[in-house]
Amino acid sequence: MLCSNRPDDFGPQFTLSSPIPTTCFVDVILVPLPVWIALALLPILILVSLHSRKANYNPSTAHLHLQPLRSCLYTITTTIYYVLIVCNILMQTLEIVRLSLIHFGIGLLPFAYVGLIIGGALHWSNGVQGRIQIWQGINAVIWLGGTTISVVKVVGLVKEGINGRKGSKYPISDQTIDVAVMAGVYAGIGMLEAILGLWRVNRGRSCGSLATASPVQHEALGGK
Repeated sequence: MLCSNRPDDFGPQFTLSSPIPTTCFVDVILVPLPVWIALALLPILILVSLHSRKANYNPSTAHLHLQPLRSCLYTITTTIYYVLIVCNILMQTLEIVRLSLIHFGIGLLPFAYVGLIIGGALHWSNGVQGRIQIWQGINAVIWLGGTTISVVKVVGLVKEGINGRKGSKYPISDQTIDVAVMAGVYAGIGMLEAILGLWRVNRGRSCGSLATASPVQHEALGGK
């Protein structure tokens, strides 16, 4: 069972946590929702990008590629970004394991791994080397969705009773802290995604200036 041994059932509301959805509803319906949306958007964006590339193909600029960003600060920020993704993978694993220890169903919590992996892969590959347009939108759905749903879950757990399940292997107080940490990490990943995205945009503008400059301008801008 997805929510075995939980005091709340699958219904969207529970007396103790009302009007916040039950933890079962959150874990089965809401947690996977951003991932489902991302998976639905991904093939659409791929098809749109393929069509756009064919329509706007220019042989004279097809060989041009953005050079990797070499800034030390950019590298540090990117490293923190990936570390936060790993942190949430570990935190999600902790919640799943501890729920299993008290024989509570884990719902569809493993779907969170899919979202984290998709987001990290899209960022690492820069939307598979720029072939997927506005891939950042998919990541925004994952990070903002993860943050929002985690916050909703925290509120529901608090309303259910922060002192609940005392003496068990996974008190509600511990789960509340775990989920709150995940909410903060999701928010942090989202902010870093925005910062790194702006960095890329500025880099793209600089490279665009070099690509369209005359030979004299190109040399003045630092081109070779």
